[in-house]
Amino acid sequence: MEEKKIKRKRRIWPWVLLGLTVTFGTLIVLTPVFLVSHKFDTQTFDLSPYLGGATNMFESTTATVDFSIASHYDGYRVVANGMLLDWPYTLKVDVVPTFRLFGVDVTGDVNFSLDDTPWRLWARFSASSSGDWRVEDARLDATTFSEDDPVIRQILSRVQIPAVSNLVFSGEVAVKATAERTKKVPVPKWSASCKLTNVALSCLVGEQPVVVENMRLKASALGIADYVDIMPIRPRAECIMASGFTLSNVFATVHVEEHTITLTNDTASATGPTTTNVVERMLMVSEAGASCCGGDARLYSFVNGKKMLKATIALDGVDAGAVLKHLKGFNGEASGRLHGKLPITYLKEDNRFELKYTYLHSVPGETGRLKLFDAKPFIDNMALGGMQQEDCDNLSKALTDLTYDVFKLSLYPEEDGRQALSVKLVGKYEHDMITIPVSLEITFHSNLDSLLKEGLKAIRQKKKITNKLGEMK
Repeated sequence: MEEKKIKRKRRIWPWVLLGLTVTFGTLIVLTPVFLVSHKFDTQTFDLSPYLGGATNMFESTTATVDFSIASHYDGYRVVANGMLLDWPYTLKVDVVPTFRLFGVDVTGDVNFSLDDTPWRLWARFSASSSGDWRVEDARLDATTFSEDDPVIRQILSRVQIPAVSNLVFSGEVAVKATAERTKKVPVPKWSASCKLTNVALSCLVGEQPVVVENMRLKASALGIADYVDIMPIRPRAECIMASGFTLSNVFATVHVEEHTITLTNDTASATGPTTTNVVERMLMVSEAGASCCGGDARLYSFVNGKKMLKATIALDGVDAGAVLKHLKGFNGEASGRLHGKLPITYLKEDNRFELKYTYLHSVPGETGRLKLFDAKPFIDNMALGGMQQEDCDNLSKALTDLTYDVFKLSLYPEEDGRQALSVKLVGKYEHDMITIPVSLEITFHSNLDSLLKEGLKAIRQKKKITNKLGEMK
């Protein structure tokens, strides 16, 4: 009797399975009937906590959602419309459920677009009732953008870029991303990459034109939960023209470093001192360079502080003529290779640049040539400094075709806040059996703006010149 009772209990399971099958089958059949179409009330969400310091870029900081669900032959479609910040959008989600004995799996596609703009996002996702989910392929296909894009135009109208005007740009951008959460990795794990190509830009920075041609870069990041690891960013540009200089084959490697700073509040309270962890991100440039004036320019050091940005550029083998033609008041030709250092400081609060302890010098053992087509402004300055007329005449003749062994330009600050530009020349002039040896060192005193904008004209007005002239024969 006991054995028969045990067998009857085991025969209950087929009936349980049959009941579950009928129940799930009924749900599959009846659910589309009850969800042929259903519209939900409009929902509003505040996005300001997620925008951080970018809230001033948008007029609205909310998102509204007005959506409906409709069934179709193999699943359901969710259609949502509303406003995302300042722009109307359309969201379509196609969901295909697969019911299992003890759960359900869901797969689907997401299509998102900002109305009347070229911005379109697409993604494919899957999820299960066990808690696993995966975004397999989220992407923004290569999209052309420019300053005429309605979204970009509206953002630029609310964001003021200091000292930049007449901004014109274009390019292509593409974005890819994946994300997942599984039993093995019970927190969200994601990756994203952004690629910019064919970027062209022109603008005025102050009064100086800046042109960028064929710039490209790729940025990517990996994340697990709140931890973010940003990969090195490597911008490249075919050509950058600024302040009369042309940089070609421009490259850089930029690292984004994250630091956690603990702030302690010692103010007396019932619970004692409190601490707050603040995450700061800073940029570190490990390498940068370009071809310039027939030579190479390389970034030697870079510091991005709160009040200023400092960069030191090392120049190697640049052409003397290509450098001197950028000095106002220079009318002539020059040859020879120069090396030197160019330290630049940008004061963020004052929005201005400073040059300190800059120098360019010729290569020891190598000669170069210097020809001034009009040496009168230069000679007039020498006369103001006390040079005798005979020496001025000899120097004027020598500067028409001078072969130099030593050529050095130095720019350094003085105690009164002005800049001193020192020029040193050692060489000789040879023509028709006439040899004029030259050993010359001149220091011009002026402010940096005058040196860069007005050159010798402004220096002559200052009428402060010191010189050391060697013997001429």
